[in-house]
Amino acid sequence: MNHEMNGEQGRILVVDDEELNRILLATNLEESGYTVEMAEDGQQALLMLRAQLFDAVLLDLMMPRMDGYQVLAEMKQDAALRRIPVIVISSTDEMKSIVRCIEMGATDYLTKPFDPVLLHARIRGSLASLHEERMALLREHFAQVTAVQEEERQRIARELHDGLLPVLASLNIRLHTVGKRLEREEHPLASEVRELAEQAQANSRDIRRLVHDLRPVALDELGLVPALRQHLARCEREHSLFVEFVADEGERLPPPMETALFRIVQEAVNNVLRHAQAQHVGVTLNRDVDHVKVQIMDDGQGFDIHLPRSGRHVGLWSMRERVEQLGGQFEVRSAPGQGTAVTAVVPL
Repeated sequence: MNHEMNGEQGRILVVDDEELNRILLATNLEESGYTVEMAEDGQQALLMLRAQLFDAVLLDLMMPRMDGYQVLAEMKQDAALRRIPVIVISSTDEMKSIVRCIEMGATDYLTKPFDPVLLHARIRGSLASLHEERMALLREHFAQVTAVQEEERQRIARELHDGLLPVLASLNIRLHTVGKRLEREEHPLASEVRELAEQAQANSRDIRRLVHDLRPVALDELGLVPALRQHLARCEREHSLFVEFVADEGERLPPPMETALFRIVQEAVNNVLRHAQAQHVGVTLNRDVDHVKVQIMDDGQGFDIHLPRSGRHVGLWSMRERVEQLGGQFEVRSAPGQGTAVTAVVPL
């Protein structure tokens, strides 16, 4: 959990058998905006760590029942705890003790009496490292989920395209043929059969649209630029939106990059259709020796990028994650009444 997103500096567990030390540490940290819980020995600390979420632990070494070394050993063996930063604060300043703690998984080591400025610096460093590690894990999970989703999209789209669409097309032809024969014979069921044929044709169009949304055939067969051209032409046709698309032609990009860039444009244009009330959208795709740049600009109502808007911001977060997975940079520029520009630059 990232407590900074909720207005908190972080949630810290202070572990020390001396009540005065616990109070001094807790007071100092709480004055700086941290949320602090306290434990008076190692056993209580482990119970609290397994029951609650903490961003860091300040750990004394010399304690009754279970000392700091034992706490470090238990945390190292527990997959749910081993990533939590532990800063040892002890009156022991022997190098042997410091090395032992670091080897057992401690993030840092401070001696008593502690220096508040140094303590806060060490905590900020530990929390920053923890945040980066958690974000890396989140991105890795997002990448895995995205890959599975794309594989599933591709599988379903292929089954619809190769299975259901031909069946509907054949049914439509047969219904039209039967309908014409019945019309010639002035059969009372002729109009019903004609309606069924029209319904089958409408269903075929819906399935083609679904296949395109799931995984455009052009993306796999022709590449990114033709797939984008096809997708944007459809958006222009179906939503009365003027779309200008300019792209550098060239060799095909790696499939994961093509998929990511297509989804970024798709999501950005969907945001325009849902929120922007725009009349014009410009999409450009440029490439040089080292980078690919895609930009989506609209003349819509714009928005304040600092204000929370759940629907739009979920889409922006998804786009940003796709870009960062590719090692690229993502930028959104917008202001009320001034439209929006989404830019993604990824390395080749």
